[in-house]
Amino acid sequence: MNILLIVGTFEALFLTILVMAMKNRTNADLFLGLIFLIDGLSIGFAYLQYFNLNNDFPYPWALNLGFTFLFLHGPALWLYIRALSLDGFSFKPVYLLHFMPFIIFFAIQYQTFVVLDFNEKIKIVTSESFKSQNFYKVAVLCIGLSTITYYLWGLKQISEHRKKLKHHFSRIDDKDLDWLRILIIASLITYGANALVFNLDLIFGFASFKLLMMGSYGFASIYILVMGFFGIRQGNVFIRLNEYNRESENEDLNINGDVKNINSEQIFADKLLEFMKQKQAYLDPEITLSGLASQLNVQTDYLSKVINGVLLINFFDFINTYRIEEFKIQALDDENNHLSIIGIAYNCGFNSKAAFYRAFKKNERISPGDYLKHHSRK
Repeated sequence: MNILLIVGTFEALFLTILVMAMKNRTNADLFLGLIFLIDGLSIGFAYLQYFNLNNDFPYPWALNLGFTFLFLHGPALWLYIRALSLDGFSFKPVYLLHFMPFIIFFAIQYQTFVVLDFNEKIKIVTSESFKSQNFYKVAVLCIGLSTITYYLWGLKQISEHRKKLKHHFSRIDDKDLDWLRILIIASLITYGANALVFNLDLIFGFASFKLLMMGSYGFASIYILVMGFFGIRQGNVFIRLNEYNRESENEDLNINGDVKNINSEQIFADKLLEFMKQKQAYLDPEITLSGLASQLNVQTDYLSKVINGVLLINFFDFINTYRIEEFKIQALDDENNHLSIIGIAYNCGFNSKAAFYRAFKKNERISPGDYLKHHSRK
């Protein structure tokens, strides 16, 4: 287990340096680097604690020093998700309040333990008498509540982000932060169980602090590996979106001719449906709301207003409905017998098997295979 902590520490610190050295860093990248740094410090202090307990305390200054850093994990993750999902995000001084629990508990820990004589600290750690102190009990409870609260808050932000994406993109599988949602759910289950075990131990005293610590930080080493792999690959969703918006910002409202005099959004909606039928813009797998607005030569906000307000559907479902109807036509065409289901789906604008199957079952309440079996018999 100590090898896992060593690897986790150097891995986190390496990822911190890697992110900070990136060109064109975004705010999200900076908070990702902060997550790596916090995890590196937390796991590093956990390793020193483990090393002290097994090697006659060569570094007593590091005893019980790292657990307060757990108060930083939730706020750092919250800021990272916010920077990824909020268009035009900027750090506000009020966000510093999220770090107040860490400052308060670290200050108390410093005054009540860190400043003690080395021998006194060794005695407290060896006997685990700190586990009976009210400060430790309150800290363990607050760390658990804080972590779980921020994880749930993070899931809520990702859910809102996904809904927002559907108003701008026809493809969201590379932007919806699904990898982060799965990681948070796994972490929520693991840390929730871990917090429960720590608090039950305060009542029943069934495990040593070293064992509890190793289980917790061992998972953290795996967590940072997954976060590093996907986090560095995650681009800024809103860069391309803002570019499209600037392109169509000052364009006139006209479609297939001058329609400045069109006052009815319903008339425009009818023209939009006719345009989709004739031009088949949905066949482009990368089509976006702004890209379609550019083709129609209208402002993005106006097009969004018509799709959502008149057609009563978001852009994502609007485009995928056309793709599914196109699939139903092509799939029953004898000329496409040589193509697989997913091959036909790709021809219709889908670029992901999972996205196609989700969209088809949502619209038709049946799988593509069952649909074809039913209609081929007819």
